[in-house]
Amino acid sequence: MKIRVSCIQLEPKLGDKQYNLDLMEKHVHETMAKYPDTKLIVMPELAMTGYEGTREMFEQIAETLPHGEGLDRMAALAKKYNTLMTFGFAERDPENPDILYNSNVLIDENGEVLGSYRKVHPFDSEKKWCVAGTTTPVFDTSIGKLGIMICWDAAFPEIARCFALKGADLLVISTNWEDPYEEEYDPTVINKHEEDWDLMTRARAFDNTLHLVAANRIGGDGGILTFFGRSKIIDPRGQVIEALDERVEGSISAEIDLSETKVLREKYYTFFEDRVPEAYRAIVEEK
Repeated sequence: MKIRVSCIQLEPKLGDKQYNLDLMEKHVHETMAKYPDTKLIVMPELAMTGYEGTREMFEQIAETLPHGEGLDRMAALAKKYNTLMTFGFAERDPENPDILYNSNVLIDENGEVLGSYRKVHPFDSEKKWCVAGTTTPVFDTSIGKLGIMICWDAAFPEIARCFALKGADLLVISTNWEDPYEEEYDPTVINKHEEDWDLMTRARAFDNTLHLVAANRIGGDGGILTFFGRSKIIDPRGQVIEALDERVEGSISAEIDLSETKVLREKYYTFFEDRVPEAYRAIVEEK
């Protein structure tokens, strides 16, 4: 199946839901005007909230599936443009409102919420406000089965492999991947975190012989971190098809052929045919 996928790179404002929703909507309009046949739009992690917030801030902005001010507004856009859409938000647990997750919602082309993916690997300060997810859901959609990861999840090959084993046709990453904060770096050259990001996104696609669509943010929240963008669309051999490497807002788009996975896996890239699961027990053993 050939489909067009688009990535939106944003600079949200910390704690300003209205500004962020306006920004997301603006870029969706612009993306669909430029690429009207888009069937999936991917936006960054915590696009609705910003990243370096307090527990109190996330509690105030969090929404509960399937409805909420931001969720409903973006669902209306997905329906208007007949496209799937995924983006990051702070999710409140429907059973226990004191529990929050760093999540991505997936909305279908009819404006219906298909569900959320809850980040399995919260990073650093996130652990002060959100609870880790524990599942790797694969979402059935009109364009195929999608597996969604959030930021630090991409550093763990097990997550992407779980999606692939469950039959995912496409991998998605929403992220707030940051510049080095633990040491000085030269802003005039590609830094080591950018190199890490480029390597991991390509590796996750190659590991699983799947296309991968990844959206990062830019700018900062006035705290410790700044974010470098480098949103990208990658083919099943880990080769970059499109990328937005500049630190600017905008979008990238590409037509991808999901049937490439089957062809590649039947020939040289026989990772799944040659797997030996009984030899991998150490992966899931407790330390």
